[in-house]
Formats: sequence, structure tokens, C-alpha cells
Amino acid sequence: MAPTPQASDQSPQPKTILFDVSKRERLNLQREFKSLHRRLRTNWKVDVNSEEIQVRPSDCRVFVLGGPSVSLSVEERVVLKNFVDGGGSLLVLLGEGGESKSSTNINLLLKDYGIKVNNDGVVRSSYYKYFHPKEALIADGVLNRALSASVGKLSFGDDRNDRQSLSFVYPFGATLDCSKPAIPVLSTGSVAYPLNRPVCAFYSGKGKLVVLGSVDMFSDKYLEKEDNTKILVSAADASATPSCLRTWCCPT
Repeated sequence: MAPTPQASDQSPQPKTILFDVSKRERLNLQREFKSLHRRLRTNWKVDVNSEEIQVRPSDCRVFVLGGPSVSLSVEERVVLKNFVDGGGSLLVLLGEGGESKSSTNINLLLKDYGIKVNNDGVVRSSYYKYFHPKEALIADGVLNRALSASVGKLSFGDDRNDRQSLSFVYPFGATLDCSKPAIPVLSTGSVAYPLNRPVCAFYSGKGKLVVLGSVDMFSDKYLEKEDNTKILVSAADASATPSCLRTWCCPT
């Protein structure tokens, strides 16, 4: 159902997260996001938007595009930009092949914040633990040590230890281009190709934007693998809690 209009655009509902399905998202709460739904609803009010995107900061704290496969209209891009610039948090998940494979135009929105999802794929260079080469286990991909601190896995020492403080499975995902004002948070590390390329980026202004190049990373099959759940929780908290937001924005 569509979000219920609110009287004011200034006061977001506390801990409300809205998943869009109007863009024929590849994954949703009834398909492959069931585990994610169960985990979120313990601390969040979770709802679904099935109509034209008209979201405002008063409708929800976080709006999720979980692998859109239909282009955003000009009006919807304006709505989402106003949502972020007005204090809302937007989570964008895509997949390998980027825009070209998903038949979306999400980069037209993301470019205003210094982020682009590339039309490529991430492949692990050698077999380890997961059978498919596109199920990339990344053990040295942390670009911002504050992310590790936010989930209680901060490694004190040299940069190598900081990069290895979290391990995550990055399945069937794309890389990102990231420039200011965005901050790269996770990368492909040194064993997945292309090497040392951003795969997760974060923007903070009045509102927040988190972009992840793998929608499958938080799916039922992979959410509980390695530290994927910890990364999800940190991303959700960073979107909703100012103190966690400041943690993500700390320099490496």
C-alpha cells in the first residue's frame, strides 16, 4: 500500500522503513527479503509503497529501492532528491550489470551525490568457501574503520588489520564510482576483480544516502553469511541515528 499522507514534511515517523515495489524491484519483503523483514521489524515499523513514488520525510525514516528494474520518472527523481535533501534516508541496492542489466536510470539520481553504479560485475579470483566465482567472499574490504567500530569489531593496529576487521559475502554485485561528497565504505579488496573498487558508499547532508552494488547481499540466502547482518544493522542505524551517522562519516 502507499504511504499515508502526513500533515507535515518536517517530523519523520520514528523508526519507519518503507520498501518500494512500484519499480518492479527484483527483491521485496515477500520474495527473498523475508529474513531481512523479520530482523527489521523488531526495531522498525516496516511498510510497502506500491504506487508512484511520492515519499516525504514525514512518511518514513528510510526509503528502500531493492533492485529497481523500471526507470524513475523525472518527477520521481525530483521527489527522491527532495526526500534526501529534506532529511530522509534513502537506501539503494542494485546488482551486477548495473543500470544496463536492470533497465533502470538510478544513476541520474545518484550522480548528484557523487555516486555511480557501474555496468560491471565482481568476481573472486580464486575459489574459497563459496562455489560460484560471483559469490565473492571479501575479507579485506573495509575502507572506513569507523564501520568496524559501529559493530564492535574495531581492530587497533595497522591499516591492514583495519581492512580485515569485517568479512562479507558480496554476491552477484557491481562496483561503484565514488567521489565527494560521498564516502566509500566497502571495497572489493585484494582478491576480487576489479581490485580495490568501492562497492558501498555513503552520503550525509541533511538527509542520508547509502548505495550498495549487490541487492543479493541482504537477501535470505546471504544475510546471515559472514558479517553481512552486522553491516545491514550498521547501515540501518546510520540512516536513523545521528550518533551512528557521525561514526560512519569519520575518516579512515
